[in-house]
Amino acid sequence: MNAQPDTTTAAADTRLRVQDGQEVSLHAEFHYSADANTVLVRYRLRNGSADRALAVFDRGVYGERAGAVFNPGPVGAPRVEQQDGGTVLLHAPGAAAATASADPLGSAPLAVELKPGAELSDQFVHRFTGTDAPKRLRWCVAVAAFDEKQYRNPVKTDHGPIWTATGDTSAGRQLLCTPWYDVGTARFVE
Repeated sequence: MNAQPDTTTAAADTRLRVQDGQEVSLHAEFHYSADANTVLVRYRLRNGSADRALAVFDRGVYGERAGAVFNPGPVGAPRVEQQDGGTVLLHAPGAAAATASADPLGSAPLAVELKPGAELSDQFVHRFTGTDAPKRLRWCVAVAAFDEKQYRNPVKTDHGPIWTATGDTSAGRQLLCTPWYDVGTARFVE
């Protein structure tokens, strides 16, 4: 009897050019567990610029992290979207909440400042709800050339300074995505 392994693993690399030709590269590993219906995503982002910092929007929203003690360090929970017959785990600021004018800080995106030439390594686990396992997966993270005028209240962390966005962060923001991960074959496909 041949038992299927509970966890499958695959890795992929991708690159993106952002504002002014600034290049960012991504190495991602997916560790999918069929029994637990979870995926562990380990990743390394590298800012290829020699002189320009990069904002990485993988830390969630301030309101999700606010509490008795504000701790912006961990990766935020991704939004889950269905696209092109697959499931996308998305780390990117969403539309501003209706309460944003009453509490502008409460829904502000958090971003890691990735210094020129630096690398950010982190991971997160996502558990899929319901009984249906995803057929195809991909992870996307929003990045942008860092402009200090758009951020405030930096907090020093082991991952680098984490800033709270002030206002519209959509200008110049782009999504850096892995290829699709086919759960059935346990491989990334283009």
